[in-house]
Amino acid sequence: MIDYKLHIPGPVNVSAETYQAMATPVMGHRSPDFVELYQDCQPNLQKLFETKDPVFISTSSAWGVMEGALRNLSRKKVLCCMCGAFSDKWLNVANRAGKDADPLQVEWGQHIDPEELKSRLATGEYDVVTLVHNETSCGMMNPLKEIMQVLHNFPEVISVIDTVSSFSVVPIPKDEWGIDVILTGSQKALAMPPGLALFSVS
Repeated sequence: MIDYKLHIPGPVNVSAETYQAMATPVMGHRSPDFVELYQDCQPNLQKLFETKDPVFISTSSAWGVMEGALRNLSRKKVLCCMCGAFSDKWLNVANRAGKDADPLQVEWGQHIDPEELKSRLATGEYDVVTLVHNETSCGMMNPLKEIMQVLHNFPEVISVIDTVSSFSVVPIPKDEWGIDVILTGSQKALAMPPGLALFSVS
């Protein structure tokens, strides 16, 4: 077997201990044992998400949760904050999901300006805002705390925050900042194999 040394943002190398845990017998996903395991994960996941809300685990990539959020939450129009390759993809996904969506586009490597976001939301056109917290493609982190302070002035607008490359790396207090939907994947700072998405909803 090839022993890869991954020097990329993700997926990352997985520890032998994690692989050993994955080698245990499979259990039925409707079994009492699985229900107990899922419930046992909640307290520590809630600590990581800094939330009292439930944390859900999806057998999909983070994009599965992203698309699901757009399909289920927007009834008017989505405002996609775009500042790099991954955040730019949100607009494409929204359109392909049949949603009316607009870009709030800045040059790659520049962060989203909270004041510009405020001006766009003041039009009353939008009911969902998407944002990538840490844009891996250009190494830029958006000022999430300040952006959430703007969103507090628009309680009718739902925030959907992609934290795939920042989750558990920097503090992201979901409840304190008032994030509506926060999502991540298993394959980066959590150091697990790809294939799971984790998210919490207010």
